[in-house]
Amino acid sequence: MTARDGRVAPGVVVFLALAGSLAGLLVYYTVSHRRPPIPADADHAGVVEPARCLTCHGPGRNHARGPNHPLNDQCFNCHERN
Repeated sequence: MTARDGRVAPGVVVFLALAGSLAGLLVYYTVSHRRPPIPADADHAGVVEPARCLTCHGPGRNHARGPNHPLNDQCFNCHERN
């Protein structure tokens, strides 16, 4: 951890700087991240359960989720109600 003359080894300083930067980025993302909203339109008014979402956004439906969308059917874990 320290060099023979009592100074902190450069590798430790680099590691601490990288770990501190990563921790700072994680805190920033956690504080600033907003969940994607459910649209405030007539089609989405009153949606309170995922089964209703999947009538349009389920597999093979007109507005099916895209290929990069998680396969989780718990819509309100990620999407924010208005």
